[in-house]
Amino acid sequence: MNAEEIKKQLYEIFGKQVIFNHDFDIYAEGLKENMQESLVEWCRQLKDEEIRPLQSETKKDVMVFVKRIGSTNRCIVLKIVNDEFKEVHLADHDYYNKIMKNLGLKKSSNQF
Repeated sequence: MNAEEIKKQLYEIFGKQVIFNHDFDIYAEGLKENMQESLVEWCRQLKDEEIRPLQSETKKDVMVFVKRIGSTNRCIVLKIVNDEFKEVHLADHDYYNKIMKNLGLKKSSNQF
């Protein structure tokens, strides 16, 4: 799959309102096919409420889901409490740290 095919599948799962981070395509293209399929399946499980979210400490109306992909990449999905999925982030560990700190879910490099 290419990045556009992955996005198409995620739009079908989450709806057209979902947005992707700037580098999503770059990281999606770099994933092996089995990792791409695993990511899409994980997103289906989120939609079906099979995976428990983290609650943001700084934004009480946001639930956060995190998937580790390989040794350095992470996918972060943000869901607003009213059951609407809003954002899908796919990037490296540094970007993940930045987002998690902004959400109040990471205080040091030793956590998560």
